[in-house]
Amino acid sequence: MVSSTLYEKVTFKQIDDMKHALGFDNRKVTGTKHRRYIPYRNIFYAGRKDIEDWKTLVELGLAKEFSTDNFCVTADGRFFLERVTGIKFEEESN
Repeated sequence: MVSSTLYEKVTFKQIDDMKHALGFDNRKVTGTKHRRYIPYRNIFYAGRKDIEDWKTLVELGLAKEFSTDNFCVTADGRFFLERVTGIKFEEESN
């Protein structure tokens, strides 16, 4: 479960990177009352500038590193994004 103190530790850039990892596109959000988005991916290839941000997300439990410099958003990360954006992030479509 995501702690409320976590919200103070995550930057806007990290939120944008997490949304990018999920392939977020605001035009593909469905619903008006219950907004939801179905990602088509869950991967972020981090460059030199992004490594520290993603390592911090891993420490917070919002992401995991599955190979060198490759990250994905965890279930807690999805929940965090749902709380921040008001949009339900479903499992990836395959």
